[in-house]
Amino acid sequence: MSLHLNTIFRWCNDVEKMRQFYTECLGLNETYFKNDHEHGWLTYQLSEVQLVFTRSDEPLSESNLFAKNPAYRDGETHETSWVIEVEPVDFKPIVEKIKQNGYPIYNDGPYSNRPGHLQMIVRDPMGMTVELYTQTETKED
Repeated sequence: MSLHLNTIFRWCNDVEKMRQFYTECLGLNETYFKNDHEHGWLTYQLSEVQLVFTRSDEPLSESNLFAKNPAYRDGETHETSWVIEVEPVDFKPIVEKIKQNGYPIYNDGPYSNRPGHLQMIVRDPMGMTVELYTQTETKED
């Protein structure tokens, strides 16, 4: 038997705001968008997984805390979080777009918790913690 994760659905308050973060700032490959009085629908294809943001019919609470995860223990809450791997060449431009748009950033920017890696922790428009991660070149001494 062969199983794989196919689709992740996330409810949100505003698909336009999610689009600004995930399409405009992060540069994810948007595959569908509809935002009218009946539907709020935004999809991305990430390898074999489809990520779908759907507008809720009722207001949802937005987190204002950073979530903990095994690589980031300074978080304040046990909530779902994601790690998105970014190509090294794209990392700095994404960081700048996130800063320009005023999204909440842990420690005001990127940091490294081990050689050869760089990460930045940010919250999306619903307040979910997203770790942007890239590998960096290390120089041997």
